[in-house]
Amino acid sequence: MGAISDFIRHHYRHFNGAALVDAADAYVRHLDAGGQMLVTLAGAMSTAELGLSLGMRIDPNVLGAMGRGGAVR
Repeated sequence: MGAISDFIRHHYRHFNGAALVDAADAYVRHLDAGGQMLVTLAGAMSTAELGLSLGMRIDPNVLGAMGRGGAVR
């Protein structure tokens, strides 16, 4: 595991944190089995400049689709 995975496993052990760990593990298994990611954006996310943080992290072999609402630019 990497440093972020180790941090999450140590600090997110209970209640909603444990659900985050379970979801992350399921997502890794999904990708390892050849699955792809679906990203949905809604509302005024254009003002959050989401493209700056999301854009460079998109792997074309992983992202299968991206949906958006009318307010997203």
